[in-house]
Amino acid sequence: MEATNLVDLISENGITLNKSGTNYKGLCPFHSEKTPSFNVNPLRGYFYCFGCKISGDGIKFLMQHSRLSFVEAVGVLANKANIPLEKKSIISPNRNLDEDEGLNCLKDAVLFYKAKLSTQDGENTANYLRKRKVSERMWKKFDLGASPNDWHGVLNYLKGKNKLVKNLFRTGLVKFSEKSESYYDTFRARLMFPIKDIHGRCIGFGARTLNPEDNPKYLNSPETTYYRKSNVLYGLFEGLSSIRKLRQLIFVEGYLDVIRLHENGFSEAVATCGTALTHNHLKIIKRYAENIILIFDGDNAGKVAALKYTHLLLSYAFESYVVSLPEGEDPDSFLLIKGKDAFEKMLGNKIPALDYLVKETLKKFENSIQGRMQCMEELLPTLSNISDMKRRQLTLMAISERMGIPPEMITQELQKKSNKNLSKLNINGSIQSLSSSKVSQDELWLLQSLLRKGNLWPIVRQHLSPEEFKTPYFKKLYARLLEFPDSVFQPFDPLKLEKSDPRLFQAVMNLLKEEIRIHDFGLSLMRIKERNLELSFRDSILKSESNEERAKIGARRRKEEKKIKDVKLLFDGNSTC
Repeated sequence: MEATNLVDLISENGITLNKSGTNYKGLCPFHSEKTPSFNVNPLRGYFYCFGCKISGDGIKFLMQHSRLSFVEAVGVLANKANIPLEKKSIISPNRNLDEDEGLNCLKDAVLFYKAKLSTQDGENTANYLRKRKVSERMWKKFDLGASPNDWHGVLNYLKGKNKLVKNLFRTGLVKFSEKSESYYDTFRARLMFPIKDIHGRCIGFGARTLNPEDNPKYLNSPETTYYRKSNVLYGLFEGLSSIRKLRQLIFVEGYLDVIRLHENGFSEAVATCGTALTHNHLKIIKRYAENIILIFDGDNAGKVAALKYTHLLLSYAFESYVVSLPEGEDPDSFLLIKGKDAFEKMLGNKIPALDYLVKETLKKFENSIQGRMQCMEELLPTLSNISDMKRRQLTLMAISERMGIPPEMITQELQKKSNKNLSKLNINGSIQSLSSSKVSQDELWLLQSLLRKGNLWPIVRQHLSPEEFKTPYFKKLYARLLEFPDSVFQPFDPLKLEKSDPRLFQAVMNLLKEEIRIHDFGLSLMRIKERNLELSFRDSILKSESNEERAKIGARRRKEEKKIKDVKLLFDGNSTC
């Protein structure tokens, strides 16, 4: 559909895309890879993977990635573009919307496990749920089930429903034994938690053992084309209406924690599925919520996780908070013992994530100047990861206030770290490693001045070429800036680059952040040209074969020196920065 921005659509589904010329590149969502081969052409509205060769438009992407039928995909795109569709054109009464055989297998597996919960095969599982005081209302809401202690339970059941074994295998419901050369059930004698996508369809399972001797305690479906744990949140489908209404999400650690919170009216609770919180999770959350509350178990592992995730959260424009549980408690046990009112009171005492991060990081070091410096050093990478410069500066000021460290000191340390990483920035191509000894101060000052005094650009572009820069990074940056018209720099607003060219934006901001001393722009320009002339002169002299040739070289040098002085005069009186 022409109204669809394909880059936005794919990015909204948790896939990170980076601009590469006129296209965008990223890791393919349809097969495992470490080097990006997934390409998106926003002008023509199609994607193509050079690895697995899959291609298509926005409709094809949703059909493959979200397992939607054609009519469902059209409906989603029409809704995003605010294009009304007649109901009869969206859904045909004779059309089965869940045409994917793998999804049908998972759907039937949910029914199989649910039914087992009411039989002798699921008696131990049902008793466990009752012992944990999980109501039958929650059994139904989350479609809880029981896998029998049988090597071929779900396998034989689904084969009896004419399901192909190859489809069972690709959903992760069964595994293959090379020893016996036969298939067998992945889950046996476990409490089953169906994991659903945003449309409510089962895409995998989480499974808890009931036998303390069995390992692992929790077993999840393997990664499949349906289930990618870094893109899924347990409880998101069940709580979506509340999350959208409140614009808030409560993040907890376990499946039973989610269920307990939903049972007590906190239906905005979600959890990851046996993995750490990732950037992809946060991109998904960003679609539905603005506030995030982290609640972790009151043990050391929970505190470590909370600290880790606050670092991650501060990279995003969320209002994020942390709730600390008493030692030895988790959300499930806390609600059971102390009740809903006590839990609401605890939520009312939530701590802003930044306050929690600073407080807990300070605890790791001695209460001394050296300890505070170590704490600051640990927080600097988190500051660096905040791409929005306004948010970064506000966060820096907040950290300064909470730690009692002057903001100028934090800014200086942040700048040092940025300079160390300067060579890693890429302006339309790779930049060679850059050590501080190879940085030309005149080139640095000249670029900083040009970005601050836009009226210099019309003259400079006539008298200075990128080839005259000797610092590779500055040469690349200057060449990139020359592509813009003079009007862009009068005055220069770097924030306009933040979305259109984030890499260039970051590079420019690294220069503008640093305070520069007063210096003569024309003098810097003259020194750059004189340096290059000297290098060229030496090279020519070394290659010369006669005194006559060397005399001509000397004459050309004097002539060029005169031109350089004339160029400097153009800037005198209008170039001190």
